[in-house]
Amino acid sequence: MNTASHLKQNHGQAMVETALILPVILLILFAILEFGMVLNQYLVLTAAAREGARTAAVSDDTAARVAVAEAVAGISTIGLQVNIAYSGDKREQGKSVTVTVSKPIEVTTPVIKSIIVSAFAPDVPVLTGRSVMRVELP
Repeated sequence: MNTASHLKQNHGQAMVETALILPVILLILFAILEFGMVLNQYLVLTAAAREGARTAAVSDDTAARVAVAEAVAGISTIGLQVNIAYSGDKREQGKSVTVTVSKPIEVTTPVIKSIIVSAFAPDVPVLTGRSVMRVELP
């Protein structure tokens, strides 16, 4: 009889411990998921900058911007900025072209978003992908 009442007390204790620790575990889980999504955005921006630089090295700026737009098709383009700069005054063979693609971080989980906004307010962190290649005239 004494053992049965002891088990009921432990069951209630486990429920209280779960109720206390579950929000912390969920916060950590959502933070890991958000980190993965932000890392994906960064990798897409870096790949887009690389594709843009590769295209700008052999073609004009318009084709490079199209290549960047095609490369970022998997993520939201809200706030996306593309900058194409040449090392000289103009596009010359042997000089370098730098393509920079940047956009503000997009966080989808409300709790994580409020933490980031309160940490970086009023500025939103910006992800940047950059690539430099040598210009080759066709």
